[in-house]
Amino acid sequence: MPSPLSHLFSPLALGPVELQNRIVSTAHQTTMVHESLPTDDFVAYHEGRARGGVGLIVLEATAVTAAGTLTSHTLAGYRPEIVPAWERVAAAVQPHGTKLFVQLLHSGREVIASSPRPPAVAPSPVPSQRFHGEPRALRADEIEAIVAGFARAAELAAKGGLDGVEISAAHNYLVAQFLDRELNRRDDEWGSPSRFLLAVVKAVRDAAGRLAIGVRLTADSEASQAVVGELAGLVDYLHVALGDSSTYLGSAEIVPPPPMPENAIAPHTAPFKNGIPLIATSRIVDPAAADGLIAESRAAAVGMTRALITDPDLPRKAREGRLGEVLRCIGCNACIAHYHAETPIACAQNPRTGRERTFDEEEQEGGRRLAVVGGGPAGLAAAAEAARAGNDVVLLERSLHLGGQMALAAAAPAHAEVARSLLRNYERLLAEVDIRLETDAGIETVQPLEPDAVVVATGAAPDDPRLDFGDVEVERAWDVLAGSPPEGKRVVLCDWGGDATGLDCAEVLAERGNTVTVAVASATAGEALHQYARNLYLQRLYRGGVEIRHHLQPLGGANGRVRFANVFAPDLTEELEADLLVLAFGRVPVADLAPQLTAAGLAVEQAGDCLSPRGLEEAILEGTLAARRVLQRAAVDLEHPKPSRSHP
Repeated sequence: MPSPLSHLFSPLALGPVELQNRIVSTAHQTTMVHESLPTDDFVAYHEGRARGGVGLIVLEATAVTAAGTLTSHTLAGYRPEIVPAWERVAAAVQPHGTKLFVQLLHSGREVIASSPRPPAVAPSPVPSQRFHGEPRALRADEIEAIVAGFARAAELAAKGGLDGVEISAAHNYLVAQFLDRELNRRDDEWGSPSRFLLAVVKAVRDAAGRLAIGVRLTADSEASQAVVGELAGLVDYLHVALGDSSTYLGSAEIVPPPPMPENAIAPHTAPFKNGIPLIATSRIVDPAAADGLIAESRAAAVGMTRALITDPDLPRKAREGRLGEVLRCIGCNACIAHYHAETPIACAQNPRTGRERTFDEEEQEGGRRLAVVGGGPAGLAAAAEAARAGNDVVLLERSLHLGGQMALAAAAPAHAEVARSLLRNYERLLAEVDIRLETDAGIETVQPLEPDAVVVATGAAPDDPRLDFGDVEVERAWDVLAGSPPEGKRVVLCDWGGDATGLDCAEVLAERGNTVTVAVASATAGEALHQYARNLYLQRLYRGGVEIRHHLQPLGGANGRVRFANVFAPDLTEELEADLLVLAFGRVPVADLAPQLTAAGLAVEQAGDCLSPRGLEEAILEGTLAARRVLQRAAVDLEHPKPSRSHP
């Protein structure tokens, strides 16, 4: 069936370059970099998106000088060795019809590094909030050298066979620092906000030859909006996205997680429409919505980076009218979390992402019978992987619903969309699976299925701190999220800080009109969460009137009061009044079934929280790999063939 998305799949000219469609994989760091050069995994990752039909790939932010390197995994666009590296990437990407650009960056005062940290530089010596950089002001000759560095990197990109260059003037890195009068306090010629950007654009244009030239700007920045008119006639396209890397809240908008709305960029594009083709990026995940943004002239092309991280075949599926087959990005931000952890890019929903070269894609033998115990993410992933290979799969889940802890978290704003999208993806992936809800799985349940193998994904349960709280009413956070939250109570919520459950519960309780105090038994609220999610949790909780008390560990309670000790100074204690005490103290694995099934002679693999409670990414990866391993074992087990039977 042909695609109805005629706007999305029409060609687009960016200066000398014509895109086959208007879907863009925008610059994003993969951490697939060794000694400042792309690795084989880097090449395979981008080749996978090109094979899926994306119109344009903009390679990740690449340093134009050694002093402008953002992290230890930043590509060195100024080194001669980058030329054969670019040629390798181009040879993998361009035969698929995908155009290949690179984004050029100088980080300025924003430097992500451990000790010994390199010196930070900026237009003026203004400290930075998020990375706590304290830069020195650049000398005029150093500024000129950086402009030459942009030109040199563009020249090497052209020699490497790339199709275009994008100058990063966004997110408050160096070029954007020059644009901002609060950060550029110079009184020389470089004090003019647009002077540096225009010098860079001219130098890149002179050096790049045939390449398309674009500039990325911050859509919600007045300084970026002010410079748009000066770029007319100088560049082939503009590219806008949200966010400011230098601040806590601004950084969360660069790769915004739910509940930030989809198509968050849409209201911000109008100031950048000056006749130059405009690429718009920020939470565009649905092809139909993307087509609508182009139809409404909000943008000429759309960055769908996280959507392509999840499903590199999204363009092909959408063009062929197979929208229902698109594996949807759930917005969990596992991808950016890997970057911040300095590990190669990955996707929680799609374990193949980042493993394109090493993930075993050999066809699995079908025709076997797999029992999966547990309908949380690990069990869903195991069942989907086995069904994909043509095996007979039975999924046993004791509750009324699939999803496990994700279904529980769906009661809270931060996870409602994540859970909904996750279950929608698996609804399609599990179409051929025999799903049996409200089924307690034990030996007496599993053995009659006569499976060739079993994946146990029984998850976790809330920990019980075993403290005496006297007459204070106590509930577990899980029970509050699963039931009907109370209203009008004075609630104290004890949060250990290791997962999102406590903050989710606090947000739900506050929305129901309760007076909520969160007593945090960690260094900071949401300590184990990814920083973008944590920052937005704190924004919503403070706006919702939730009081956060730090470094408090509960000791017990009585007479309507809960006693706490300071985590760092246990001799310091205090009491808080509470009508209701809610406990969020981590999880313990539910792990008793697997040993019983193994003892009964069944081939068993475990996955997810029953091994040790962790996160969504680990659950889906382990479920996928467990299904592959246990079915491979069954396929080679020829010593004890099972008699033929009819399956119940």
